[in-house]
Amino acid sequence: MPAHNKTYNSLASAIREVFSYISRFKGQLFVLKIEDTLLDNPAFPVLIRDIAQLHSVGIKILIVPGTRNSIDRQLRTYELDSSFNNGIRLTSQEALPLVEQASLGAAQRILSYLTANGINGIQGNWVQARSLGVVNGVDYMRTGKIERIDCSIIEKLLEEEFIPILPPIGWNKLGHAYNISSTELATELCKYLTVGKLFFIGEKGGIQTQGLTRGKLTKKLVLSNHGLISALDIQQTLEILKNNPQLSHAQRDYLENAIKACKNGAKRVHLLSGIAQGSILQEVFSSRGNGTMVYANEYWNLRPATIEDIPDMLRIMQSYVERGLLISRSQEDIEAKLGDYVVYAVDNAIHGCGALHAFKNHSFEIAGIAVGANYHDAGVGEAVVNFLLEKAKSKKAKKLFLLTTQASDWFYTFNFKDGTAEDLPKEKRDSYDKARNSKVLVLR
Repeated sequence: MPAHNKTYNSLASAIREVFSYISRFKGQLFVLKIEDTLLDNPAFPVLIRDIAQLHSVGIKILIVPGTRNSIDRQLRTYELDSSFNNGIRLTSQEALPLVEQASLGAAQRILSYLTANGINGIQGNWVQARSLGVVNGVDYMRTGKIERIDCSIIEKLLEEEFIPILPPIGWNKLGHAYNISSTELATELCKYLTVGKLFFIGEKGGIQTQGLTRGKLTKKLVLSNHGLISALDIQQTLEILKNNPQLSHAQRDYLENAIKACKNGAKRVHLLSGIAQGSILQEVFSSRGNGTMVYANEYWNLRPATIEDIPDMLRIMQSYVERGLLISRSQEDIEAKLGDYVVYAVDNAIHGCGALHAFKNHSFEIAGIAVGANYHDAGVGEAVVNFLLEKAKSKKAKKLFLLTTQASDWFYTFNFKDGTAEDLPKEKRDSYDKARNSKVLVLR
C-alpha cells in the first residue's frame, strides 16, 4: 500500500473516532479540578481554549480551581505561617480572609480566560460546610468539611450553557466561611451531579510506571506513548496504593479521590497534565489518551461480535487484505460464522477482531486477526489472540493452527511452531490455496 494511503487511512480512522466520542459525550457533564500552579504557565491559555472547544461541541463543563499555591503565596506576602496535618491545611482565623481572597482570585483568573474565549463563566459558591473541629488532638480551626452542595442552581446554569466555577470555600448556616479542599469538592460533586468524567489537571499529570512496585493485578498494564499508566480499574488502583508508599502526597490523594469519585457515581476519573498541548482533547477524543484513567466500569471489552459490528470489522480488515496479510471476506462470510468472531471494543468503538473456527477432532483455527490503524502498538492484537487461546482451552482443543503470510514471527511469541499442510484438518487442507502459499503454524 502506498505511504500516502496509509496516512489517509490513519487520519480517517482518527476522525471517525473523534466523531464517535463527540456524539457520545454531548450533553454529559465533565468536572475539571485545575491546579493553580498552571495559571502562570504559558500553556494555560491553550488549555482554556481546548476546554472552550469541549464546551462548544455540547459538553457541559464545571470547574473547581485548586488554590494551594495561591494561598501559600498570599500568606507569605503577609508573613503568616501555614501548617499542614496529613496534607490538610490548618486555617487560622487570622489567615481565613487571605485564604478567601486567594481562592476567589484563582477562580476570577480562570473566569477571565473563559471570557476571552467567548465562554460565559460564572463564579459562585453553593457549598454548605462545617468545621473539621479537633481530630486526634489537632485543631483544624477554620478548615471545613463539605456538608451539602446546592446543585439546583448549578444544574440550571449548566442548562443555560454557563460554565460554573466553584472556589473551595464553604459556608455554614450562620454565614461563617471555611477553607475546604478543592480535591474533596471536585470528588463530592460526583455524588450530587451526574458526572461523565472527572479530571484532576495539574503539572505532572498521570502515574509513571518507573519505580513502581507492581502486583498480580498490575503486572501487565497498558502504557501511553509517554510511559504513563494508561488506565486502572479500582482494584488495580488499590494495589498501586498498597504496594507503593513512596508515591507523592498529591498522587496518592488523587488516586484515593479517584476511587471515591467512581464510587460516588463518576464513570471515569482522569489524572492529566495541563502543560502538554492538546492533552485534554486527546484524553477525551481518544481511547488511549494522554494521562492515567481510573474507572469503575469495564473499559477494555473483548466480547462476541454482533451483526452491527461487521462494517467496522471489514473496515479494519481492509488494510490487511490490501497488504496481502488477510484473505478478503464479505459481510456474508462473516455473518455465516459470526459466532466464531470476537471484537475488541473501547467505549463501543471497534479497534480489533479475530475468530476461532472449530474443526473435527478438537482442532481449531485462529483467523481474521486485525487491529485498527491507530492501535497497532496498544496491545490489542495480543489481547485478542490470548482471549482466543483461552477460549480454545475452555473448548478442550487438542490442536490450534493458523495460516499466515507475513506475521509468523509475531505468532511465534504465542508458542506457535512451523507446520505443514499435512497438519491441517482435511476440510482445511482441501481448500488450501497453494498459489497464496501461506505458512502453517501449529500449537498443540
